Amino acid sequence: MSTNQLRQRLAAILAADAAGYSRLMTIDERATLAALDAARDVFRRQIESHQGRVIDMAGDSVLALFDTAAGAALAALAAQQQLEAGCEQAAEDRRLRFRIGLHLGDVIEKPDGTVYGDGVNIASRLQALAGPGGIVVSAAVHGAVRDRVATRFVDRGEQQFKNIAHPVRVYALAAADGAVTKHRAAQSPKIEAQRPSIAVLAFENMSGDPEQEYFCDGISEDIITDLAKIHGLAVIGRQSAFAYKGRATDLRQVGRELGVRYVLEGSVRRAGDRVRVTAQLIEAETGTHVWANRYDHQVEDVFLVGDAVVHDIVEALDIKLGRGEDARIWRRALRTVAAREAFLRGWSAYFESTPDAMRRAREIFLEVTRLEPESTIGHAYLGLTHAVEVMQGWSTAPAQSLAEARRWAEQAIAIDPYNAAAHGARCLVSLFERKFDDALADAQRALDSRPMCAGPRAGLAFAQLYTGDYASAIRNARSAIELNPIYPGWYLYLMAAAEHFGGHAEEALAELDQVLASNPRQIFARGIRIAALVALGRLDEAKSEAAIVLRDRPEFTVEHFAATQPFRDAGQAVRYAAALRAAGLP
Repeated sequence: MSTNQLRQRLAAILAADAAGYSRLMTIDERATLAALDAARDVFRRQIESHQGRVIDMAGDSVLALFDTAAGAALAALAAQQQLEAGCEQAAEDRRLRFRIGLHLGDVIEKPDGTVYGDGVNIASRLQALAGPGGIVVSAAVHGAVRDRVATRFVDRGEQQFKNIAHPVRVYALAAADGAVTKHRAAQSPKIEAQRPSIAVLAFENMSGDPEQEYFCDGISEDIITDLAKIHGLAVIGRQSAFAYKGRATDLRQVGRELGVRYVLEGSVRRAGDRVRVTAQLIEAETGTHVWANRYDHQVEDVFLVGDAVVHDIVEALDIKLGRGEDARIWRRALRTVAAREAFLRGWSAYFESTPDAMRRAREIFLEVTRLEPESTIGHAYLGLTHAVEVMQGWSTAPAQSLAEARRWAEQAIAIDPYNAAAHGARCLVSLFERKFDDALADAQRALDSRPMCAGPRAGLAFAQLYTGDYASAIRNARSAIELNPIYPGWYLYLMAAAEHFGGHAEEALAELDQVLASNPRQIFARGIRIAALVALGRLDEAKSEAAIVLRDRPEFTVEHFAATQPFRDAGQAVRYAAALRAAGLP
């Protein structure tokens, strides 16, 4: 065939693939084939009704071309909604769901209608990043449809795909009204439309001094922390809200992307011993102001600013506080500027999550306890630094580290029984001491103290993962992701690990791909990926993953890694270690 018979053109490509198809065939071959035939009919109708053309439906996959990105997006949204409705009567673990990837790029089309090229390859790679029932699109599709189709996007960052020369920016796509077209996490309960929900953006530093950046972030974080304690108010987590820091952003777009009704933004100007904070609350859908205010204080009294802003928000949104929560909200953890600024330095080091940074954070949190010995927050985070070192395998004396973590956590709880971080630290200690019921109780207390906050919910999922309640771990990890749309990768790792240990290795792999795409050195995700591949009989791939582990961490041993996995079920720990050894890890 001569090259002049080939046609190169720009097209929107839809690539879809069934999630967990092999597992479903093993469970019930006839029912799965019937569901696949029904799904093919759905795809064919939606593709053709949106001016697309089916290229291939080999096996459990679908490939289609569209003249416009808008047509591809509308077809994908409609297909996912119809597919979800069609499998509602089936048990959760028997539902045939599809991942969909969309890309706008060049394709090479042969006379027989088959297509090739990077555009097709990228669409295929994108679908692998989607959760079952989800849609993932490239930046090209995002740019083409964001103002033309009623959709909302969550930015998943840049991804580097195998055999694709350049990184691709990736977005999760959903209908603007939150209709079905889900990332896996979206199967959790949605933030109800009538429930007040808010994102607190990082306050802008207007002081002209970059060193004051942590001071401004601290005010925003204080407000997030206090608002998260209010029953009935959904508060987007810090990581999601701070993703917009330094960007000129339409607040209506922020509201759509984070799924909130209100957005709080503000600025901080510090001069000498005075600080001026401005804040405004915006209704995200319309962009209209609910209220705006300015707060002038001595630096020594700056902790009052957070109290005042929270009070104004509560009043503006007409939220009635639960019994006993009023006192907890207004009681501030740190009363002096020196202690507050020290804590924020420690907080920054803590989230670097490296051995050196964790030790540095501990020294700073120890300084906080000296500055304000009656405050709970320094004690709680001191406990966490010790517990996290054991969890990460960084401690050279784990028993001593656990004892220190418990001591500091219990001091914090004695000062404030509602401190979520302290209960989280003690939960970790109890897991490693094999006091599993105590660990679950502390995880639940942490969540009870901040019921609409993603972190404690993920903490409960962590405890449930290691105590063997995999269904609950998946459910709570999903809820944490829903509360924090731009979530840290370990939330998704928790869900993937629970799926693998719960017997759904294939579903786990897709989520682990997302975790590792953003953080290739995430050793816990890599370990679960190896175990899942071994479980599926894909030993060569598991060995390739093991080689990556040894390249990144030459000191890795299965014995040392197993010490960071506090399973209640000893058999689960043995099976996990055996899978790692089967892949060739020492």
